[in-house]
Amino acid sequence: MKVFMFPGQGAQRLGMGHDTFIRFKDRVEQADDILGYRISTLCQDGPIEKLSQTEYTQPALYVVNSLAWLKQMEDEEETPGYLLGHSVSEYVALYASGVLDFASGLKLVAKRGALMSQARGGGMAAVLGLEAGAIEDILRNEGVGDVFAANFNTPRQIVLSGRREAIVDAEELFLKAGASHYKVLPVSGAFHTPFMEGARAQFAGFFETFEFGTQKVSVISNVTARPHRDADIKTRMIEQITAPVRWSESLRYLLAKGVAFADTVEIGPDGPPVVRPMFKRTELEAGPLDAGDLAAEEAAAKASEEVHSENPAVETGTEPPKKLNGANFSFGQVTMENIGSRAFCDAFGVRYPYVSGAMYQGIASAAMVVRMGKAGLLGFFGAAGLPTSAIGTAIREIRAQVPADAPFGVNFIAHLNRPYLEDDLTDLLLEEGVGIVEASAFMEVTQALVRYRAKGLRAENGKVLAGNKIIAKVSRPDVAAQFLSAAPEPLVEKLLKEGLITAEEVDLLRKVPMADAICVESDSGGHTDQGMPFALIPPILKLRDEAEQRFKDFGKLFVGAAGGIGTPEAVAAVLVLGADFIVTGSINQCTVEAGTSDAVKDMLEGINVYDTAYAPSGEMFELGSKIQVLKKGVFFPARAEKLVALYRQSESLEAIDPRLRGQIEDRYFGRSFEDVFEEVARSYPAAEIERAEKMPKHKMALVFKRYYRDTTDWALKGDMARKVDFQVHCGPAQGAFNQWVAGTDLASWRNRHADTIGLHMLEQTVDLLNRRLSVLVG
Repeated sequence: MKVFMFPGQGAQRLGMGHDTFIRFKDRVEQADDILGYRISTLCQDGPIEKLSQTEYTQPALYVVNSLAWLKQMEDEEETPGYLLGHSVSEYVALYASGVLDFASGLKLVAKRGALMSQARGGGMAAVLGLEAGAIEDILRNEGVGDVFAANFNTPRQIVLSGRREAIVDAEELFLKAGASHYKVLPVSGAFHTPFMEGARAQFAGFFETFEFGTQKVSVISNVTARPHRDADIKTRMIEQITAPVRWSESLRYLLAKGVAFADTVEIGPDGPPVVRPMFKRTELEAGPLDAGDLAAEEAAAKASEEVHSENPAVETGTEPPKKLNGANFSFGQVTMENIGSRAFCDAFGVRYPYVSGAMYQGIASAAMVVRMGKAGLLGFFGAAGLPTSAIGTAIREIRAQVPADAPFGVNFIAHLNRPYLEDDLTDLLLEEGVGIVEASAFMEVTQALVRYRAKGLRAENGKVLAGNKIIAKVSRPDVAAQFLSAAPEPLVEKLLKEGLITAEEVDLLRKVPMADAICVESDSGGHTDQGMPFALIPPILKLRDEAEQRFKDFGKLFVGAAGGIGTPEAVAAVLVLGADFIVTGSINQCTVEAGTSDAVKDMLEGINVYDTAYAPSGEMFELGSKIQVLKKGVFFPARAEKLVALYRQSESLEAIDPRLRGQIEDRYFGRSFEDVFEEVARSYPAAEIERAEKMPKHKMALVFKRYYRDTTDWALKGDMARKVDFQVHCGPAQGAFNQWVAGTDLASWRNRHADTIGLHMLEQTVDLLNRRLSVLVG
């Protein structure tokens, strides 16, 4: 069984295609008309600098490879068993298979090349000698968040892609880790990564105007490393711009199907082969995919297809798919019982995929969690900023009031500078038997979190089950990737050595991801990276899908959405994006159960979407971290910025201009810096105060941080004498919610309850989705 392979970008050379340009003049003329320039002149005469530019390279390779295919078929007349093309040349494979005609393929490739060529600030580098797992470990452990593995050419030849400076800086890391070769490539874009999301989105709209046929020969997808399904080709080819090229796995698939090196034929520019040698290296470095795993995978896929072919409405219980503009469109009634992910509901023991998130200092109160639990919804207690004893009291209060089978959770916040607080919380959670936590503000997995995860793991009927579930709230794909991986090996070994976990728990930890679910946090109240769900959710869904493949003995993993969710429209948007569940935050702060003052609730009830702002975070004062807070009617955002500016400009409290110092002491603190430091000294460890006495800059930071603590306390207590200094974490979702419920009973916060808000919002989302889908279907 022959396999024909087409090389991609990098295979171009001056003089390519000479014979076929003469032989297939009609196709060449067609190409010239589409491109607006003479493709034969570019390929023959260059200059090479122009031929190597993405917007010209991609259509040139498409034309040359396609004509080489025509020549092969005329001369040999041998039909292959499989076709595959590297990156852009997957379009050549689709043309050869009959899915696209020559002109359509060239138009798509020309548009793709033009969009990708607009990318700036990106880079790529080839790494030899390290396997994918080692590369992923380096990226994760070294905190390299702007670099991704983009092309898996062979098991030990992988191309990285990302922000150019990060690509250049990473060379030393990989060479030190054992890479035999690291070469930065002459490209300007971070191809096949989330950085290409803008190009992907534009390409998707252009793509939809083309009609695709069915495959006459199976084409292997770069995205899935498996044969394309005709119904999914458009989706996969749009994904291909941001997804990595899984070339080596594609070759391992062919090896598992019995293809030998002698069966492979490379069709492309004359000269040394480019992709065919990768087949031999892949065979030597890794060999075929496991035959048993592949057989099971194909059997499951076949069974699924048979079910759908016998009963097209099996998933929705409704009529078969309708036609929309000539395309299949499956429309089923959305209900409260099927909205979001039913699997998420089953896994966490809730009625609906709606969660109230943790808000610090007990704003997400025990009373709020109890209301949610009694309604069959999941709520998290806001443990951050509270002493361990208060958290324990709240846990026992919640457990005493919620039904025996009702789930509830506790916030597990990261403490970068005080890890002992994480250990104390872990001890409490294990002692009290709390089975769900919301891990937030983590930039990396910590020892305490691993210990919590380890306890309760068990093997049962060939599966690994987690007694302690983790929902990781993240706003970056690199952090999500850590939680969708097994526990970091150094932390596992350390815990084992210290006797904090057992050898059996170590073995189980290696078989499960660190989290059961990822909550993608967008433009939220409090700490936020100001991300947009439309950019964040798709790449994290992809990471989730890959993790499910790695941890097949664990079960389903879930992706939820938080931040900016205050209306049914927002809920519908993230569900359509693919979210399994939603988490609300800001809107629950303005409810009867919220553990904050009536004064704050009165203020929040009257805000609009533009009444929040970003201000420095007191917890990470020196790092310049930002939080989103209420700005209407308060001075806190401006005063917080002023303190940060003073900290950066001054080396000590004494260096501040006396007049300005007096204003800050009077207006901000209501007492002298000396009095503030005395209070600070009573609440910090002695070693920290000793350090502050020796380092005036650090002393200034501790004093200024007290303002952030005071402003929170004043808001929680409703101290009206300090109302202008209230620090209230809040996102624009609160303003959107206020506009939505204006003129209804929910206009007053005194009628708002976290559970009834959630159920009302889901009901309205169901109605909205059904109306919008009805319009789409016509």
